[in-house]
Amino acid sequence: MIVTRRAATMAAALAAPLMIQLLSAQPAPAQQAPLTVQEIRACLCLQPQLQPLQDAWRARQQDYDEHQAQLATVDKEVVAQRQKLDPNDTVGQQVLKDLLAQQQELRDAISVQFLPAVNKARDAYNTAVAQYNGTCTRPRYSGDETVARQNLICAAPQ
Repeated sequence: MIVTRRAATMAAALAAPLMIQLLSAQPAPAQQAPLTVQEIRACLCLQPQLQPLQDAWRARQQDYDEHQAQLATVDKEVVAQRQKLDPNDTVGQQVLKDLLAQQQELRDAISVQFLPAVNKARDAYNTAVAQYNGTCTRPRYSGDETVARQNLICAAPQ
């Protein structure tokens, strides 16, 4: 029994430095290459385009939300009009028909106009952010950024 313990202790003592060597021999995580001056210029031109795209998305989202709220109001009015409608009340029937027409117009506008506009604006913003993040979040040297800012000319946004 003593021989077995002694052998196990010796094996563990010999294995510990070997494990440290193996662990230290693992390659370090890949370092990202810093941005080049040309890449920094492209990023400096792309960054100001993000805010207007985000603003456009927010404006389209607000339009959509407002029309959804209007539809919810008309939906409630339709329910209320149906509940109080007397089958012999022709004026009440016309009011209900008008409310139903208004309800359908709002639904059509939302699905044909406002929802596609929100999706298009969101997609444009997300595409620009993905492009920016894909390139511009790597490290950059301050000297390269100084050079990149000199005589910087950005193309007009598309």
